[in-house]
Amino acid sequence: MPQLLSSEPAEAILGDLAEALDLVDVGIVLLNRELRARFTNRRFAEMWAGPPELLATGPGFRSLLEHTAAILLFPVPVSELPTYLDQREAAVREGAVPPTQIDLLDGRRLLFRCVPCADCGRILTWADITPVKEEQDLHRLARDAAERLNVEQRYNAETLESQAAYLASLAETADESARRAEQANRQLEHEIAERRQLEAQLRRMATIDGLTGTLNRARFLALGQRALACARPVDRGLAVLMLDIDHFKLINDRYGHLVGDEALQHFVAQLRAGVRGVDLLGRLGGEEFAIILPAIPTEAALQVAERLRARVAATPLVHGDHAIGITVSIGLAMARDTDRTIEQVLGRADAGLYAAKDAGRNRVVSADMPVEAQIRACAG
Repeated sequence: MPQLLSSEPAEAILGDLAEALDLVDVGIVLLNRELRARFTNRRFAEMWAGPPELLATGPGFRSLLEHTAAILLFPVPVSELPTYLDQREAAVREGAVPPTQIDLLDGRRLLFRCVPCADCGRILTWADITPVKEEQDLHRLARDAAERLNVEQRYNAETLESQAAYLASLAETADESARRAEQANRQLEHEIAERRQLEAQLRRMATIDGLTGTLNRARFLALGQRALACARPVDRGLAVLMLDIDHFKLINDRYGHLVGDEALQHFVAQLRAGVRGVDLLGRLGGEEFAIILPAIPTEAALQVAERLRARVAATPLVHGDHAIGITVSIGLAMARDTDRTIEQVLGRADAGLYAAKDAGRNRVVSADMPVEAQIRACAG
């Protein structure tokens, strides 16, 4: 049994202990015997993007798993998610789970452990060991490169050995052949490196907008469709924002297309600073962008949209001696049970965008809420 090494009241000591657990760099969840959360620390909420309104209810372990599935972190296909969640829940319910590595879709690697408590509850911990994973990946790449080099060297050595008798009589020819072989080997290595670089560039071009670094239209729609499919079975809110820079043509006409490109990059930087890591940002064409916000209620999504609008309006692009003001019109739509494609939600958000422009630009219009409700949500 733990011993209290102080004469202070137990409540004060427990309060200090809870505050200390909030400072550790490990996500911690305490479950009761029904596998409902009794305590979650700050690092856990940061690690899994846990919304405060969910954590404050003392959710069940299953609800925490479903939230993580909704924000697209588990590395399994959508069709296999229910089985995967069942297995994770069953492992915790059975008792101790030894340290287990979990690779997430965003590139992180976590070390998970479950320890049973005397009161039949559970202590769950998640430690971020991504740096260890990256170091292991580097070691593996170096080992693979060394093995390939050894194979090439053995091949060259065997070839030279089989021709030793002939090369002995033709020393000058052998020296020239060896020099040419070395040149050819360097040329081959150079061509392989160029081909790999080209393949990486092609993969990036297939998914990323070259100017702004956002998702391109095709990749955005594909990931958006997956986000919609994940949101439906766990009944989580999903919002879509359509954004269009106001009077963008005037910037191009007055300052030139190079400054217009700089304005697009500046605009995207403001959007990135105002969204979560799990949100999807894509360029649909020209100065038109879209954002998908998974696992979010309507009023919270409207507040995010209003913060983005205000941030863009308050942060002009500085170019030389000019401060170029930029504003954005935003249309918002929430996914519905009847939606089968992400394009359906985008269409409603696009209608909200046109309504925002018709109403004078530099504003947010929701396709799902009356104007009075929008004003109250933005004020909150």
